Amino acid sequence: MTSVMNDMTGYSLVDRLIHSFGQAAKYQPGEVVPPAAILWTDSDGQWKPLLPVLLPRIPQLHVLGLHGSAERTGPAIWLKAVIGDALKECHLPDGAIPILYLPEVSRQSLRAGDECPPLLQPLVELLYRGAVWMQKNGKDWTVEAFLVSEEGLGLEVSRDAKTRNAMLGSLAILGETPIAQLKGRRLEAEDFDKLLVGDSVRDLLQWMNDPARMRSAWDSSRWSAFRSRCREKYGFDPEADGETVAGERLGLCKDPGWPVVWGRFAEAPALYPGIPELLKRSKPATLIFNRENWPDANEEEEKRLRQALLDLEGKSASDARTRILELEREHGLRRKWVWARLGQSALARAMGPLSELSTTTANSLGGDTPDEMARIYSEGAFRADDATLRALSSAKSSGDRKAIQVTVRSLYLPWCEAAAERFQAVVAKEPLPGKDGSAPIAAGAGECILFADGLRFDLAQRLSATLEARGLKVAQKPRWSALPSVTSTAKPAVSPVSGLLVGKVIPEDFRPVVTTTDQPLTTDRFRKLMAESGYTCFGSDETGAPGVPDSRGWTEIGQIDARGHEIQIELAYQVEEEMARIDERVVELLDADWRAVRIVTDHGWLLMPGDLPKQDLPAYLVASRWSRCAAIKGNSKVAVPTASWHWNATQEFATAPGVSCFFAGQQYAHGGLSLQECLVADLVVTRTTGSEGAAVKIVEVKWRGLRCQVTVDPAAKIGKVDLRSKVNDPGSSLAASPKVSDSAGRASLVVEDEDLAGTAAFVVVLDEAGKVIAKLQTAVGGADE
Repeated sequence: MTSVMNDMTGYSLVDRLIHSFGQAAKYQPGEVVPPAAILWTDSDGQWKPLLPVLLPRIPQLHVLGLHGSAERTGPAIWLKAVIGDALKECHLPDGAIPILYLPEVSRQSLRAGDECPPLLQPLVELLYRGAVWMQKNGKDWTVEAFLVSEEGLGLEVSRDAKTRNAMLGSLAILGETPIAQLKGRRLEAEDFDKLLVGDSVRDLLQWMNDPARMRSAWDSSRWSAFRSRCREKYGFDPEADGETVAGERLGLCKDPGWPVVWGRFAEAPALYPGIPELLKRSKPATLIFNRENWPDANEEEEKRLRQALLDLEGKSASDARTRILELEREHGLRRKWVWARLGQSALARAMGPLSELSTTTANSLGGDTPDEMARIYSEGAFRADDATLRALSSAKSSGDRKAIQVTVRSLYLPWCEAAAERFQAVVAKEPLPGKDGSAPIAAGAGECILFADGLRFDLAQRLSATLEARGLKVAQKPRWSALPSVTSTAKPAVSPVSGLLVGKVIPEDFRPVVTTTDQPLTTDRFRKLMAESGYTCFGSDETGAPGVPDSRGWTEIGQIDARGHEIQIELAYQVEEEMARIDERVVELLDADWRAVRIVTDHGWLLMPGDLPKQDLPAYLVASRWSRCAAIKGNSKVAVPTASWHWNATQEFATAPGVSCFFAGQQYAHGGLSLQECLVADLVVTRTTGSEGAAVKIVEVKWRGLRCQVTVDPAAKIGKVDLRSKVNDPGSSLAASPKVSDSAGRASLVVEDEDLAGTAAFVVVLDEAGKVIAKLQTAVGGADE
């Protein structure tokens, strides 16, 4: 996930919870409807102290309890009515998936069927129509698990009872504490206790954020003490002067104490969503020099920038580049303002990638051979495509989107057109390799091939960087797509069975045939050929059989191409989500113990706001006509370029010149000749192994019921032994607690949840720093001894 939540230092536990609920609400590929509700079970009621903060920020959150419409609480039957949006008193926001918090209720009690308490039985069916907010190991999220898991905050927390009690006791304040204040050290009981000590800056910001709520939450003695501190340290009286005086002084940042308050606000502005509106109400009429502290000043600058970008429509690429660099000098600094962190400076953020796009497209793409053009493109020119996607995805509102799309088109279209025309000219002299000239795709024993449909070259570079940031090793090399660059031709060409396929006369769908039978390649025939070649094909929700000797796998992921055809330019706003799925899938396969994951793709694509140019091609001349390629009918002569079919070099197809399409209204297309469509990356991902890891070995794993007995050698280098569903994720632990091995290297782990019996898992050995130094796959329960 590459989003604002990837950099959590300016955010809090509450922000991360809200983000996690959003992830739980996403429905997976293949599901046709969203979940009816998100069930949040909490058997110990640990999360209840956060409700006063969560309820105002999550309007779709409702709580199981005594009926109270204002508090959004009620019994199970009332919650069912809320889900059906049948209550006038509790109307759900449009498109929002309700979240049902169930304190003192475990998921296991809901699954008990007839044994489920009668008052909870109306909710049982939501286990099937809804989704459960839970850990990947199937357990309810506890506060401790969320703090330490990489899916949560990824903090290092002591696991002793004293620390756990202090953590839960401070939860109301911990929930709104910036993560930056918690990272970088091992948290002990003392750290959580300190959160309960008075913090005048925090109290002031919380009061300014919601004066009415904080005044009602504080008793008279605390309110009196707060007023006294404000008079002494900040020169105003909250009761006599009110919040607008505080807002003015915060924005001006002149009086003693207030720069510190502003610094705390700027450190984590999302914790105080009411302060921007307060600043607008408090802004003085006198001349202000520190414009960056006032949200309406930022709004004015965004409006001015929006119009400047819209004015680029119809401008030449040269004039647009000059103007973009001017605007970057004027507005680039606003990316450091606090409002950018709150998502209120979309256009200022977009100026970063727009400036990169302007710089990259200032130089036309040269090269006199396909390989030379590929080298220049892969060494840096591909960043024009990457900058285009990042610029387009910067904005969410329709007005901002239009401004950025106008700007992108003015810079990007002329550059793409010139590059494609040059590429087509050099390919006409030196054709791309066909079936006989392409390097075969194969996997070694214990390796898996992951086919990612439409993983364009620039996205492959983005994926590579993300995987390397995880500590994985990525080796890559460029590869030419089969022509035409459409899935039916190019996907079989990057499979291990390409040598078993051949082309005859070009069919309307550009599909090759099986050499031995002359039958068109279908999904079933493809899988049969793969099995005969020693490969196991498995689904996107499976991990195959990496432990089987000489195992070789093939699996598929991603809907980049499918989404592009369906939603056209909107793909730019969903690419990040697709990339996150591929990233997570690679890690999942490596965690399942595949030795290497080889990522291949079939082709890239063109994406252009405002439509790609239209090229005429009479229908009577072709047997089939796609966006960027066409199968020529018989001996017809077409007035557009032609190229040789990958599967039979004697057969030619028609290809659209430049970046044009044979249909109007296409913003997303592929099948033609351009570097964006034809040059793809071949990635091999492996884990990096340190010398210290090789010295530790899991000698034996024995199960007796749900108790796992592990023997490790040598014992001296071991910190702890754990049982996890994900090797590197402490939050996926299935054991009651990790154990320190004894002097003989033995440790005993207990799984408390009987429903996990038979679940695939990994015994992992950790060094003293918590790093995984050995692992072994097993199944919970194993075989009874």
